[in-house]
Amino acid sequence: MGAEDGSWTQSYTLFHEYGLTDRLTLSTDFGGAISGLEKLVSYVSVPMGERLGFRLALDMGAGKVAGEWVLRPGLSFGRGLERPSGWIAGELAAEVFAGTGAVDWKFDLTLGLSPGRRAKYYMQLQSGQRAGDPAFARLAGSLAWKIRDGTWLDIGGSVGLANSDPYRLKLGIWREF
Repeated sequence: MGAEDGSWTQSYTLFHEYGLTDRLTLSTDFGGAISGLEKLVSYVSVPMGERLGFRLALDMGAGKVAGEWVLRPGLSFGRGLERPSGWIAGELAAEVFAGTGAVDWKFDLTLGLSPGRRAKYYMQLQSGQRAGDPAFARLAGSLAWKIRDGTWLDIGGSVGLANSDPYRLKLGIWREF
């Protein structure tokens, strides 16, 4: 992450999803939180059908952020696109701190394109707010390049739009199994 003074810091994140059944998905998010502090939060997603052409899912989970217990309710929506081939998705989530009642929230809106079998391009509007801080917004873009079956190299960056790091770079692995 790039700061106003030109310094850079690094962070690590692991996000994992696993289909428990064809109707339940378990997700674990380990790494940075909205507050920028370490977290380990797991949640279960349950599909809620389709509304206005979008598939909906409710999430509920718990974990720790900066050593404090949180509850994590959320709502996700999305749909595939045919022309051009791709997807659009949104995720709204809160982290409710059990000890204080403080609430951090985030909302990400993603537009992705899959023009071929080896590349995926996607853009995100990332927004959120840590309790007591002003809301932030970033615009992020990424390229996922298929390096072998089920494995993608994910390279991207973002620019701060409001109350965020001015620049961020991302290097990751996207694994399907």
